[in-house]
Amino acid sequence: MTEAPRPGRRATLSRERRIDVLVLLAILLPAIVAVSVAVIGAEDDSLPGPQPPTTATLTSATVICPGGTSGRSGVRVSRAPEVRGGELAVATAPARGSVTKATAPVTVAPRTSVVLPASAGAVVVEGRGDAAPGIVAGRDDRLAVPECRAPSYDEWLVGIGASARHATTVELVNPDDGDAVVDLALIGEDGPVEEPALRGIEVPAHGVRLVDLAKEAPRAEVTSAHLTVVRGRVTATARTTWDPLGRGRVTTDFLPADPEPATSSLLLGLPDRPVAPTLHLANPGDDEVRVTTRLVTEQAVFTPTQGRQVAVPPHSTLSVDLSKVLSGDAAKGTLGLLVEATGPVASSLMTFDRDDLVLLAPAPEVRDPAALVVPTGDKTLVLGGAERAGVVHVTSYDASGKVLADDPVEVGADRAVPLTLPARAVAVAVEARNTPIRAVVTVPASGRQPGLATLRLLPAELRARIPAVAPQ
Repeated sequence: MTEAPRPGRRATLSRERRIDVLVLLAILLPAIVAVSVAVIGAEDDSLPGPQPPTTATLTSATVICPGGTSGRSGVRVSRAPEVRGGELAVATAPARGSVTKATAPVTVAPRTSVVLPASAGAVVVEGRGDAAPGIVAGRDDRLAVPECRAPSYDEWLVGIGASARHATTVELVNPDDGDAVVDLALIGEDGPVEEPALRGIEVPAHGVRLVDLAKEAPRAEVTSAHLTVVRGRVTATARTTWDPLGRGRVTTDFLPADPEPATSSLLLGLPDRPVAPTLHLANPGDDEVRVTTRLVTEQAVFTPTQGRQVAVPPHSTLSVDLSKVLSGDAAKGTLGLLVEATGPVASSLMTFDRDDLVLLAPAPEVRDPAALVVPTGDKTLVLGGAERAGVVHVTSYDASGKVLADDPVEVGADRAVPLTLPARAVAVAVEARNTPIRAVVTVPASGRQPGLATLRLLPAELRARIPAVAPQ
């Protein structure tokens, strides 16, 4: 029997207390967050800074050939080594035409080549899927051979002219369905040149736009142009003509683009007896840059006694006369120029071979197997820029895909190596072992119009580069 509470005393009652869920969370959550932050902060940062792009299988590729120098000029399409090949879409424009139109597709199997009909104007070649990697194309001109290459978004045209004597026309080709926009920023001897007509240049869909600098931005002095594609995709080609304005020979060549300013650049393919050689240098930086030019031969790379260091002011273009440097017994056998600078510069060389204009630009570095379509006739492959001793395998093919020559070429640092190619060769495959390489093919011409054409070996488009994107 339960005892009743006594009168006058407070009764004590037991109750079960319930813990509020919100109060519990308010106590535990800050502690959990603090522990998590401590644990995460103790780990190594997986993204400490800018990351290099990754690579993936190339599923779409475009190669564009600019218009040739004659109505008889045609385009040959081939493949880089060790790719499967497949069907390619083709669009062509008439000579100096303004629009490319689709034609019948072609199939290019490995180690073969196909000539495209009616291709005197700009030509666009596109591959999808297995047909995308390793597309290579070229024209069969002799005195002036333009480069067929993929669209580019940022590059330099150094030593262009905009006068009656020295005139450059920039051909812009847009392979896509949408319009493209391009800017040409000029840098002269005294600094940047404001030319509103060269800003926001529109290239219509599947269009070809010719920009004659002598009309759009006439200038007596030599300049350089920084070309940037603001919208879309474009391939730019600088067709340059030298006219002595008298009884001399009018001659044309294509100025190769310099992908980016660098502190060391190798220009290969010099004529045996260069006439009036002039080195053009563009300094896009804010500081003065000092430049030294060295000669590259089969035996060594050296600085000639006649050479001197030159200073290139910031944001300017400088022209350097190399007549004394490239004359005399010491310069015999020179195959290239090594341009070394204290800061990044873009460069090109303008010279003449038997009154024929010859334009050179830095040869790009090639690490993967690559190929080049070349004209028939006499020609020489000049290899240079090796980082160490190694072997470069050079395979030459005729029009039917038959192997004409398979040459292992020993290369080494600080020298260049020439290799005579078979006259019937229309395609050359170059595979470097143990070292990256740079290469240029020189194509001499004789007869009533003698001269020299040069063609750089470009890296093959084998894989897609995907930029790394991370939160800031």
